Amino acid sequence: MTPQTMMIMGVVVSVVIQLVLRYTKRPSHESLILFLILIFLSAAGWVVGFAIGGWKGMGYSALAMMVLIASMAGLVTSFIWSLLVKE
Repeated sequence: MTPQTMMIMGVVVSVVIQLVLRYTKRPSHESLILFLILIFLSAAGWVVGFAIGGWKGMGYSALAMMVLIASMAGLVTSFIWSLLVKE
């Protein structure tokens, strides 16, 4: 997958999560926490990929970077959504 695809996927997932949170009357900061957890997990996966080394480690690092790009896009979208839409 390309980084553009991962960014689009992060934005779409973020909008869906925000809509679900809005209609279930839950606080919108929960999506921000979810994307922050995903960012930390992808950073840990990136380090693990370097520790493994070789082609397998490079595959893990690439997967972790794609998750990082998607979660960063989702975090930014969730932040902008919560600023624009007042509850």
